[in-house]
Amino acid sequence: MSLEDTVEHAKRAFALKKYEQSVEHYASALEIATKKFDEKAPEIADLYFAYGKALLENAIAQSGVLGKQDPEDGLEDSSDAANSGAFLSFSGDAEEEHLGEDVAVDLFADAQKAAAEMDAAEEEEEEEDDDDVEPEDDFNAAWEVLDLARAIYEKHQEDADEVKLKLADTFITLGDVSLETEKFEQAISDYTAGLALKTDLLPLSSRQIAEAHYKLSIVLDLTSGRLGDSITHAERALDSVEARLAELRDALSGQGLVKPEVKEDPKGKGKGKATGSLSLADDAIEKMTKGQMEAEEKELQGLREDLALKVDELKTSPNEPEESAPALVAKELDAELNAESAPAAPAAKTEVHDLTGLVKKKKKNPEANGSASNSAAKRKAEEDAEETQSEKKAKLDEAAS
Repeated sequence: MSLEDTVEHAKRAFALKKYEQSVEHYASALEIATKKFDEKAPEIADLYFAYGKALLENAIAQSGVLGKQDPEDGLEDSSDAANSGAFLSFSGDAEEEHLGEDVAVDLFADAQKAAAEMDAAEEEEEEEDDDDVEPEDDFNAAWEVLDLARAIYEKHQEDADEVKLKLADTFITLGDVSLETEKFEQAISDYTAGLALKTDLLPLSSRQIAEAHYKLSIVLDLTSGRLGDSITHAERALDSVEARLAELRDALSGQGLVKPEVKEDPKGKGKGKATGSLSLADDAIEKMTKGQMEAEEKELQGLREDLALKVDELKTSPNEPEESAPALVAKELDAELNAESAPAAPAAKTEVHDLTGLVKKKKKNPEANGSASNSAAKRKAEEDAEETQSEKKAKLDEAAS
């Protein structure tokens, strides 16, 4: 098979979302191309880029399938009764009601079939366990392949603006890989680089500009302390969509498009460069039919509403992660308890001082109590002495008589 045919098969599989087949076809195309072109040729970079995108989409698809298996298995039994109405299937019901004459044989066959299905399921689970690392490997492979394309495009970016735009697309796709693998700082770096190149090459109304701003807004929203930047890029994405809508309406009303200003090439190569050149955009309005423009206008109106809601949502988002409902209840309860106990604090403080005063007085009491006891003992001794003298006198008087 020729290189062109192999690439065509790869593109067709990608369009049909058969990403695994697309990956295989692009791998074959690269083997052919490396024998035909230099390893650092722009043609090789184009294949690297397409191959990297296929690897990325395949990794996303595979990780999505693996991520959904366990939750579905866990909920299957518990939710069958609740969701039976949504999953009812009547195919084959009539045949089951008119099975063979010997019911015992049918039951035995059903038991054998169930056992075979269980064995097959166990084998499939073992195979899936062995393949668990495949999505991660595909993400890594996608990154490496796309980075090769980036390196080649960077060396040839001065050759033509089209190459520079391909470099921008490569940065954006590298950002997609980093976003999927939760390497947010790297994603911010790549999205920013891609957006800078696209801003220099395309008009504000290009959907590629809106997309780049939106993706950057998403990853910034997922990064701590970058909420303000996320809002800024979401607003710019909205501005881009509104500019696109304005151009579509002007074109539909017959007013036409405003040509971008052409600046002289500072390098003096005899050709001008249009800032935000429409010729580079694959979504240029001047290439569209009236039906296409009307369809896109309707689509963008919905997109504008979604972006406006997203901007409002970001602006009302707290700077810190939201707390769970139990945490919020506990926090409010704690605040109320603190508020109730606050007025009692001064009284408690006064009581402490009073107790301290009492304690200090107690330290002085032993001496006072001691002297008082001594005085009482002295008085008692004197009284006893008086009583003894009186008794003695009485006895003497009795004896004399």
